[in-house]
Amino acid sequence: MNRLERAERLKRARLTQGLTQQDIASLLYKSLSTIKKWESPSGAEPSNLDDVIRLCEAYGVSVEWYLCGTKKRNRPLTIQQEQLVNHYDRLSPSMKKRMGRIIKLLSKEGH
Repeated sequence: MNRLERAERLKRARLTQGLTQQDIASLLYKSLSTIKKWESPSGAEPSNLDDVIRLCEAYGVSVEWYLCGTKKRNRPLTIQQEQLVNHYDRLSPSMKKRMGRIIKLLSKEGH
């Protein structure tokens, strides 16, 4: 797998989690520019294994998926999560975007 594919996987995983680059920067105690570089096809990659592991944990993906594109999740989905994913997959792109915003707002209220 090449750098371009890994950068795209990182971005996709972050968006799937409904997180911004700033959210990840804050969570990992990294600068926003570092996160942007990690997601850029021409940018840098995480420089140490600890960063890779923490990044994958934040995104809910395995290190293997980040590096190779296989085994997407660290933990299996519950039945309820699978049902939600199935419903989500049937939505239009614009509805998926709206759902992402709604879920993000609801999760902030739940703190």
